[in-house]
Amino acid sequence: MINERMNEQIMSNRLIIGMDGGGTKTRVMVKERQDGEILFDQNFGMSNYNNIGVEGLRPVFCEIYEALFTCFQERLQDAILVLGSAGVDRPKDVEIYLTALKESGFSCQLEVVNDAEIALVGGNGDRKDALMIAGTGSIVIGIDSKGKIVRSGGWGGLISDEGSGFQIGRHAIAAVMQEYDKVIAPTSFTEKLLAHFQLTSPEEFIDLLYLEDTLPVDKVASCTPIILEAWENGDEAARTIVEAELEKLVRLVVGISRQMGSEKFRLSVAGSLLTKSTDYFSTLKEKLRVVLPQVEISTPLYDPVFGAILIGARVQVNTNFE
Repeated sequence: MINERMNEQIMSNRLIIGMDGGGTKTRVMVKERQDGEILFDQNFGMSNYNNIGVEGLRPVFCEIYEALFTCFQERLQDAILVLGSAGVDRPKDVEIYLTALKESGFSCQLEVVNDAEIALVGGNGDRKDALMIAGTGSIVIGIDSKGKIVRSGGWGGLISDEGSGFQIGRHAIAAVMQEYDKVIAPTSFTEKLLAHFQLTSPEEFIDLLYLEDTLPVDKVASCTPIILEAWENGDEAARTIVEAELEKLVRLVVGISRQMGSEKFRLSVAGSLLTKSTDYFSTLKEKLRVVLPQVEISTPLYDPVFGAILIGARVQVNTNFE
């Protein structure tokens, strides 16, 4: 955690605004200091420009600005705002969000980072150790010995996102087609997948997957619970899919360990596959224990939005002690 004695010395009452911008919602929290009371905590629409486009950011940020201004008036001008959003990987991504925030009325100090960074800080209570996210997509990030963020995976569904809901769903649909072609034995989940996607024949997966302009990542990932249930019940095709994806997740952690230069660190986890599927999480821990026995795999200490608050508190400390 950020040094408590330094916090006590801070006399400023600047607002710290934490924003967790995701593909389904944007959670906004406001505090004056990390250990202070929550002054504001609301959810707004999605703010991932990969989902809604650059032009879709302003309406969401304008709504957030208006709600915050109603509560805090002129205090908003001197605030520290930290936004963590998916897909912030390059300087141009940061600039897109900074521009959208400024055009929406925010004139305060702005910091934009990847949503995995605020999840890491929240999950571990500070900017240290490592984090694995496995939900619709996946990524592992960590902090190396020089304090630099390093990453493993998270490069999108076409080439990466190992162990994610999208990859499990994609391979499950492939298994249905292989069954249809008599390549593999019948699965226990074929009819369930067809019903889930409201299809009458495996051939209709072509329309589902190939007729949209973008990769239907969320749609494909939505069938993951069906495959996990089949895996837990001993279905051979599901076992092959899930076990392979778990092994890939372990390899991502091995990669982050090499980049961090350490085999002993806390690995906080986030994402629905790891927080909602007990068997998936337990099996991952077992597999990881074999190759990296000193890694402490744990549930998060705090939510990602609080991680944004912690980053803002560090900015506040640095500003006050310059």
